[in-house]
Amino acid sequence: MAKKAQEKVTASPVVPMGYSQLLTQVAGHTFEATNAAAVGLLQDAGEGCVFKPLGKPECGVRELNFYESLAAAIATQAKADAGANNLNGAGGEGKGETDQSLLAALAAHVPRYYGQLKLVVNQREHTFIKLEDLTHGMAKPCVMDVKIGRRTWDPLSSLEKRTIEEQKYALCKQNLGLCLPGFQVYCPDEEQPEQTVLIRKGRDYGKSLDVMGFQKALALFFNASCSSSDVLLHEVLNQLRSIRTWFKQQRLFHFYASSLLICYDFEQLQKLATSNSKVSLHNGFHADAAEPVLPTKSKEWIRVRCIDFAHIFPAEDAQPDHNYMFGLQSLIDIVEAMLHR
Repeated sequence: MAKKAQEKVTASPVVPMGYSQLLTQVAGHTFEATNAAAVGLLQDAGEGCVFKPLGKPECGVRELNFYESLAAAIATQAKADAGANNLNGAGGEGKGETDQSLLAALAAHVPRYYGQLKLVVNQREHTFIKLEDLTHGMAKPCVMDVKIGRRTWDPLSSLEKRTIEEQKYALCKQNLGLCLPGFQVYCPDEEQPEQTVLIRKGRDYGKSLDVMGFQKALALFFNASCSSSDVLLHEVLNQLRSIRTWFKQQRLFHFYASSLLICYDFEQLQKLATSNSKVSLHNGFHADAAEPVLPTKSKEWIRVRCIDFAHIFPAEDAQPDHNYMFGLQSLIDIVEAMLHR
């Protein structure tokens, strides 16, 4: 049984029937009890979707356009694959087709997109983007939002906006290219280990972190003291490396103020720890293997996805996104160090 979260969740908003506030939201714009215009994420009654409100007009349109472009690339790639099969692979790809294929490949690393819709929240109509709920089916969802890149202001930002962004999360951002806006994690209770406590940390906590503090926060989030955390860390690394591979190839976009959302189910981690304590081979380890063989369904309860695309711009002179890759590599380095501690 989980104890009450250590940080209070904001008051419930007035939403349409069948929808509710997304209680696993850990960062971004949220509902405010004293501001009816402030809108956070919603979830449905069990379809496994979340609903993200469009932000400022220019940012909301940019994010919506990105999801629509991604959906179009996926559809184009599906037709191309079908045509290639019919022609037994004959013919080559032009640059346009190659760019579409590369964009479509990002779909594996982004929550599924189901279009947009309008909902009345707190007696005001808002436009939402309908996305896959990455925590759907998780009994004890642990969620972390990690903002990637030293630079979090986009090319259209004013001097004032740039100055504000440079001052946020300065210690971690400049050294690691990472920010920690928030996370929630289930952990064994220190006083009663058989019970579980939910810990929630927000932006004020993240802004206080230096490099060592950031590393400790990740160790807390990944339950590094748990006997089965290696399985979790290996799968997170696999997914982070796959995202890195895509970014090394792409010259289409530069991602500013974009995040990685890391989710896993603590209940599954507990089950692995229990089976590991009984018979070592039952949790997927070979006695003589250097790395664990991950449970076949690990990707169902361990998910790493790219999110937040309101500040994506075409890559200048087709240059790699070094800003994003710097932060991503820092995150990979930290997780690797935890794994080999």
